[in-house]
Amino acid sequence: MVSVRDAARNALNFYKDIYPDINGELIEEVELDETQHYWLITLSFPVENEPASTLTAILQPKVQRKYKVFKIDAENGKVESMKIRMPGNDPN
Repeated sequence: MVSVRDAARNALNFYKDIYPDINGELIEEVELDETQHYWLITLSFPVENEPASTLTAILQPKVQRKYKVFKIDAENGKVESMKIRMPGNDPN
């Protein structure tokens, strides 16, 4: 079985290969799924907010974090999928 460290590294490398210009990613969550066949790795990354108006520019933070969950095969470490993750939603 691939270690959680290797699974997280594979998710991060996959992410960096697709989004080479985005920096500041963080590993937020790691979980072995119920079948113990997949690691679920959630990464976050900063995205600049573009406010719709001057008022929202004052109220909104300049940067927010977006989330992606990666499904990593626990046997070989291969990235099987990458999905958008909304905070508060179950990644399964």
